[in-house]
Amino acid sequence: MMLIDAHIHLQAIQDLKTRTTLLDQIAKVHVEKLICNGIQPEDWSGVDEIAQGNERVLPFFGVHPWYADKVVSGWDAVLEHFLKKTEAGIGEVGLDKLRTEIDWRKQIEVFQRQLQIAKELSKPLAIHCVRAWGDLLLLLKQHLSSGMRFMTHSYRGSLEVMRELLDLGAYISFSWKSFQHQTGTVNDLIKEVPLERLLLETDFPYIEPHKIGTDISVERYFECLRGTYALAARAKGMNETELEKAVWENGQAFLHRTTAR
Repeated sequence: MMLIDAHIHLQAIQDLKTRTTLLDQIAKVHVEKLICNGIQPEDWSGVDEIAQGNERVLPFFGVHPWYADKVVSGWDAVLEHFLKKTEAGIGEVGLDKLRTEIDWRKQIEVFQRQLQIAKELSKPLAIHCVRAWGDLLLLLKQHLSSGMRFMTHSYRGSLEVMRELLDLGAYISFSWKSFQHQTGTVNDLIKEVPLERLLLETDFPYIEPHKIGTDISVERYFECLRGTYALAARAKGMNETELEKAVWENGQAFLHRTTAR
């Protein structure tokens, strides 16, 4: 069975030996695709280099809302350069009202520009959102075009918002830390996600809320990956093999196909 990790930050694994060993071992456990997300222009080259060195890694390049007020003029041209040179997506992007020290208008400006680029280049989007679901929905309704592919990563919003996102064509992704820190809520949400719209991720090494985990090892990565799939299968009331097949197919649709809305 082929597994996909729909959201990871390999460039944030600072220990090169750990990262290299992880990438060497993924094929042995049938992990066929890792979607590796950049978060600011300074790490895009690193993401690109990792992806060029391993065919199982698919790069996403984007400006995370935490870094929206740090970009300099021309950042979007650099982003387009990376997106055009290889098969890639846009991420991690979005909105975050928890980080009140980051200029809100700049967050919106940078996010809107990335939505525009996604539309122009027909690229899938990985979206981060914290305490800004109403704003996110409004911007998506304004800027999405028919068939644009996007996923909300590590989803922890409400059921009502999730239904609106699904109506817009979203894939909903759940992470290891979602299950660990909001178990009951996530179980309730995952039961309501149509199987054909479900994605799963580790967000490794960000396995603790808002930060890199203290135990970053190859063993820990595979514990997070297998645990996420096992917990999702239990919440969905289905066996893991069937779930793995569905999530793999969803990942391929998200990455490569225009979905009907």
